[in-house]
Amino acid sequence: MLAACLVALAACGAPFDDAGYLGVADRLQPVFASQWDESAGRYEEGGGGVESTINANLLSVHAIAAQRGYRGPSRQDHRARVLVRSLLATPPYVSTLPPRIDGSSQWHAPGWVSSMHHLRSGQHVMVDSEVVDGLAAAWSARRELGLSRQLVRRLVRRIHAVARGRFWRWPAIRLNQFNWYARIYSADALVTGRSRMLRHDLRLQIARFARDVHGNAARAGNLGPGLRFHYVPAAPMRARQNFDSTEYANIVASFTRFYDDARRRGMAAPRPAERALLRGWLRRVLSGYWTHGGYLNWDTGLGFRRWHQSKKLGLSQHALLGMASAHGLVGKRTRRWAKWMLDRSLAFYERQARRNGGLAPGLFFGVHVRPQSLGSARLAAARVAANAARAVAAGLGSMRAVEPPPLYAFDPDTGRLAVTTPAYNTAIVPVSQGAFPYGGIELARLFDGDQEVAASIGGRPPAAFGVVVKGVLATQVPRTQLGGRPLRLTRAPAGVNASLSARRAFAGRFRDLRATGVVSRAGVTVRINHRFTAGFIESRWSIYGAARREASVLFPSWGRGAHVVAVRGDGRRVTVGRTRLSLRGIARLCVFSERSGYAVALQQVPARADVHVLHPAAQSSDPRPGPTAAVRILRPGRRGHVAMAVRLGPKGPHAPWRGSCAK
Repeated sequence: MLAACLVALAACGAPFDDAGYLGVADRLQPVFASQWDESAGRYEEGGGGVESTINANLLSVHAIAAQRGYRGPSRQDHRARVLVRSLLATPPYVSTLPPRIDGSSQWHAPGWVSSMHHLRSGQHVMVDSEVVDGLAAAWSARRELGLSRQLVRRLVRRIHAVARGRFWRWPAIRLNQFNWYARIYSADALVTGRSRMLRHDLRLQIARFARDVHGNAARAGNLGPGLRFHYVPAAPMRARQNFDSTEYANIVASFTRFYDDARRRGMAAPRPAERALLRGWLRRVLSGYWTHGGYLNWDTGLGFRRWHQSKKLGLSQHALLGMASAHGLVGKRTRRWAKWMLDRSLAFYERQARRNGGLAPGLFFGVHVRPQSLGSARLAAARVAANAARAVAAGLGSMRAVEPPPLYAFDPDTGRLAVTTPAYNTAIVPVSQGAFPYGGIELARLFDGDQEVAASIGGRPPAAFGVVVKGVLATQVPRTQLGGRPLRLTRAPAGVNASLSARRAFAGRFRDLRATGVVSRAGVTVRINHRFTAGFIESRWSIYGAARREASVLFPSWGRGAHVVAVRGDGRRVTVGRTRLSLRGIARLCVFSERSGYAVALQQVPARADVHVLHPAAQSSDPRPGPTAAVRILRPGRRGHVAMAVRLGPKGPHAPWRGSCAK
């Protein structure tokens, strides 16, 4: 066990120091070792529009390792020198407009294309930004790498030419993603010493983002109620993409990586109202989009086009890097929480990589609706390795990490409630705006504290939590349109009776968080009450008007070998199968998933209730469901008002899992 901890400190819960961060980068180097092509002067990644960005991220790794005097596998001085020359060559650098690809909206020169082989390849703000990030790291390590003066001058000229191009100069913007511009401005200031764009243009970008927060029915603006993120601010709020975007909100929040540098170089501080907005939004980002397990609490209006892509996890980690290091905008406590989550995120990725033979898949948790290429999976690995190195450059190795307390974030108009604690994480997503198939007023997913799937990642009945009244309704069905209050908080530090027009964060730490929702159809009404604490969740369902109906409460599982065990009051255990088992004398259900699970402590169950398992088919948003425990609480012909209450505890040292389920 000690040896395992020495190999991967974060797997044992320890925060990283400099050696730990560079150890992460070291352990990911074998993914790329065989891809190095000395004659071509680059890592060959087989196309797919990822060549320039993979090589730029690996340049960051090699350069930062050299600057720190590191001697591990991440230190590759010769390759770094070659990569600088290759990234400054044409392609990928272009000084005049390259041949246009049909459908491209970001064609520009000077800039970089996505291929290191062909001029006729994609351009994107992300490509320029990641290439410049790598070149800036190389400039900082120019002496340690032994870059020639001629090569350094070429690097400086080309970064400055791109930064001063019309595509990047104020008032240019891509949607509301001003983070890319912050990276370009900062790199230009670093290598040239000319800081006007970082001081002046970034200040204007920040002010514009804050000014354009509010929207209307026709134009969403940047942030919605609860400060949820709008991917397309010029589109209506009802647009699918504007449900929210966990990944792009974090990408934009990564401007914090460069905030302190801008202030040191003379950028004026945001106005008090702007500063308050940014601080509230960043609190919302950390509380509502990240988990204690180091993964994204992931819902996105871009649906399967982004959901669970490993390469987007690597980009999203930049927000944690920034929040952990932005002393001028983020408080000490939040910075320490961000470092904790970043370290856990790096450990999460490494764990997925080990399970997959060294390279984490392009999509996590078996999601496969929009397959990702091998190149995309390698890009994810390069980004994670570079982020580990960037943490060293940002000084996080000597910074204290603190495990966050239980955190939540609530958006009153969509009703999305995200919850993360050291023991579990989950979300309720009543309104999907049609962007994805899962959701409702029940738990949309359930992970344990190590980000292992305890129950589901986004199932629909019967692979979902909640009530099903046969032939009438299910509580776990998302609404596709905004309107009203789909979920209300009844106890929370902030957000009880939250205004639907408020542009402020209902987010932060909590001890006892409670929410309620109602579903009605054909004379049948189901009210659900949820209570969240640090170690467990309590849920209570009340059903009215369902006489002559059959109603069941569902408890899903996940993955290979999943099964359900009923535990009697005297400790005896019975495996639950297809045959209905009476709940008389049953104290709890133990739902075992592939690597985790949860206990269902039965607090209130109607007389004559019984349980059996269903075997759901694979779903697009829940591709590996295990058996679902279906607790029948109402039979046809029985009274129409019935209630059930349970306490859920994910696998771990917390009640109610410990005891019978932990044996």
